[in-house]
Amino acid sequence: MPVEESTPAIVLRARDYGESDRIVTALTLNAGKLSGIAKGAKASRYRFERKLEPFTHAVLHYRRRPHGQLVFITRAEAADLPQHVLDDDLAKIALGSYMLELTDALTTEDSEAAEAYRVLSEGLGALSHRFADAALRQAFEMRLLGWAGFGLEFTRCRICASANGDNGATVYFVVSRGGIVCAKCRPAVAEGAIKLSSAGAATLARLGTAPMDDSPGSEAAGPDGALALARFIGSIVDRRLRSQEFLDSVLPGAGKK
Repeated sequence: MPVEESTPAIVLRARDYGESDRIVTALTLNAGKLSGIAKGAKASRYRFERKLEPFTHAVLHYRRRPHGQLVFITRAEAADLPQHVLDDDLAKIALGSYMLELTDALTTEDSEAAEAYRVLSEGLGALSHRFADAALRQAFEMRLLGWAGFGLEFTRCRICASANGDNGATVYFVVSRGGIVCAKCRPAVAEGAIKLSSAGAATLARLGTAPMDDSPGSEAAGPDGALALARFIGSIVDRRLRSQEFLDSVLPGAGKK
């Protein structure tokens, strides 16, 4: 019999399977993204109760199967992991759901994702004890995109490398270049672009590096900055995120595509 393994994990999604089982997808600290079946999860009060729902932060115990990607989840326990309590506010639920779905979209089964786990845990932790706002959304998007290898450039022009001075000038975000170009270089770029203030670009750069706990009350980049992030995410994710429309409807300054 395969050895039992364990790892801290955050449940991304779960669904019932048959009369008593659940299929769960979770992002883990030590094993990347895992999908597994929890036999008897709907009936067991001891092994699984309330520990296999989205947002749950728990230590998963599981055994790998000789064939197939689904593991057997044998039990889950909260241990001393911080819990993400979002059920007191509709905007928190909307932003938290978006965090889970975006993380799910940018991670793959079995690939190393310890830093993505940490980003998601930090984002949900910040959301648990504060209010949901556009600044936290943008900070999470910037951090997760950075982990995934899409380090968006909002501090320097992608063409001439001139620094964005946060001085009221206009810059242009070009999706295909993953960053801004200055007004001087804009005529040389054939692609469409989203106009941003230099202050908005500087705000996104700050949000992408500051701890998410530091963002309460922070100024967001505004509708144009939100649109730049939404357009870029839409260019790399091959489907419309179901949580995005809900989030856009309840969180001011969300910025629709």
